[in-house]
Amino acid sequence: MSSERSHAHVQLGHQLYPILEQCRKPEALWAKLATGNYDWLGVRRNGKYVLGRPRLSTVMPEESATSPDDARDAHRVEFLSPLQRTPRWEAYRSPEEARETFQRMLDGDPITPLRSSGVWRVRLVLDGRSVEERLVVRPLPRLV
Repeated sequence: MSSERSHAHVQLGHQLYPILEQCRKPEALWAKLATGNYDWLGVRRNGKYVLGRPRLSTVMPEESATSPDDARDAHRVEFLSPLQRTPRWEAYRSPEEARETFQRMLDGDPITPLRSSGVWRVRLVLDGRSVEERLVVRPLPRLV
């Protein structure tokens, strides 16, 4: 059996991750993913998040992002994944539009800037001031 652990070297019966861990709280999931040492594998029927380590997927370098201008982009939603240093953001014309998008993100609506599964810290900014921040988990398909 090959000693290399990667998706390209998988053999029948070969376990990709030598260590599997579980956690129930979204904050614990965020903390583990933020170390860069884990891959998120899914959610069990009991609601526990399953992670594998060491991480097999490549951490892509972060694209440089422009910072919002609090005067020009006063009403916005910012979202940050565990391995990002600078948040992505989208500005809105009114506080109501920003608040509506923020709520749709929390509710799991796929028609938002968060279009895939993942974990994000989402922040609502109105009139250039942060008014609310929440942790959003969009689960992968459930595991057995």
